[in-house]
Amino acid sequence: MLALRSDNGAVQSETSGAVEPALDMLLTPEGRALVASMTPYDPASAMARLEAARAEPLWVDHPEVVAAAATQARLRTRAAARFPGPPRWWTPAGLEQATRPVVAARHADRFVEAGVTQVADLGCGVGSDAVAMAAAGLQVLAVDRDPAALWALSATAVDLGLLVTTRHGDVRTLAGPWNEPQRSDAHEGFGCFVDPARRTDAGRTRAPETWSPAWSWVRSLAERVPATGAKVAPGIDHAAVPTEAQVEWISVGGDLVEAGVWWGPLRRGSAHRQATVLARDDTFGAIPGSSLVTVLDDTRGIPEPRIGPVRGWLVEPDPAVIRAGLVSVLADRITGHLVDPRIAYIVADTRPDPGPLGTTFRVVDQVPFARKALRAELRARGYADVVVKKRGINVVPEQLRASLHLRGAGPTATLVLTRTDAGPLALLVERADPPSEAGRTELPVDRRAEESGGEPGPLA
Repeated sequence: MLALRSDNGAVQSETSGAVEPALDMLLTPEGRALVASMTPYDPASAMARLEAARAEPLWVDHPEVVAAAATQARLRTRAAARFPGPPRWWTPAGLEQATRPVVAARHADRFVEAGVTQVADLGCGVGSDAVAMAAAGLQVLAVDRDPAALWALSATAVDLGLLVTTRHGDVRTLAGPWNEPQRSDAHEGFGCFVDPARRTDAGRTRAPETWSPAWSWVRSLAERVPATGAKVAPGIDHAAVPTEAQVEWISVGGDLVEAGVWWGPLRRGSAHRQATVLARDDTFGAIPGSSLVTVLDDTRGIPEPRIGPVRGWLVEPDPAVIRAGLVSVLADRITGHLVDPRIAYIVADTRPDPGPLGTTFRVVDQVPFARKALRAELRARGYADVVVKKRGINVVPEQLRASLHLRGAGPTATLVLTRTDAGPLALLVERADPPSEAGRTELPVDRRAEESGGEPGPLA
């Protein structure tokens, strides 16, 4: 277990997971000043800063500390947009996998709502979730195999004035209540959150049984500890999620960031699938208010999608809605239909208001799909550039844009390329005004994934 010296934030390890001395030296007042002097990290001046720091009397015999400070400065600069508020301590892998604060706060809120008071964050990494849970008043035990990640978490917690207990080891074999057989009176007020590692030396892995710990272990954990939640890849197969669990896909500002699987008291309502759209990142540690959150779910079942021709308006559903398989529910909600049962574009006769659940476009015209005819059409309309959106079509947008050779000072066209059973379809569209706030409510949803099938060939 790691013990913290609160006088200067240094971390001492009482386990075999000791960190490099250079990292602990960064937590001294002098080390912190060194990191601050290199932040924000500018590649153009980084080498000059490094050389100047290495020449300082304090660091002339500690080039490894200077290198570690430069790494922290670079990571903090990369993290600034996603992690507002006080600076944190990072590892490269930890920053890559860290949960955004607004999403981590939503995770923590589930445990609070369920009456959980103690949480084991298993595979905690640098601890974005552990920090959010501690900020929500939960007692947190964070476990990981990477001592550097535990160092970063502990240092961040000390800086933020939060209590997080850490342990170094493999969650599958380490002694703890999560590895004890379930008893009728066990685990009251106790919950687990697990974030399986999805990277190997060969890169990212999508097969759940290759995660660490494997998905089967996570499911067995939920049998031992009813209040269990897991952060998983957004591309997880719907069939891999047990029916007794609730799976939530979350997007932030239009970016699909994760899926979460929740068991027992951590479920919200009776839905099996949820798509949650967060309008923006909130400030550090804040649980997003209802005005920033829109949820679509399958509580009322999933209707068969209605199919029809192109109309005057087109809606591109948020990626969380698409991945959750809730497109047909959204289509019913906005009185629209699909142009193809396998393609996640919704069209409507009158202007729809999907709120944050989708982006609305006015359909200007249907245009030729062939490249030469398309180029002539766009030039005739005075467009100087084009943004290409495509689904179910074997086209590389950047290559198509370059091949059209549009020039001049005219406006930029938005082109939607998709397919139907009748063949490929090209639509010229214009983005409508931002959706109103009125649509930001919790809505019922659908249980079928809107997967695109085979793709037509490239533009001729």
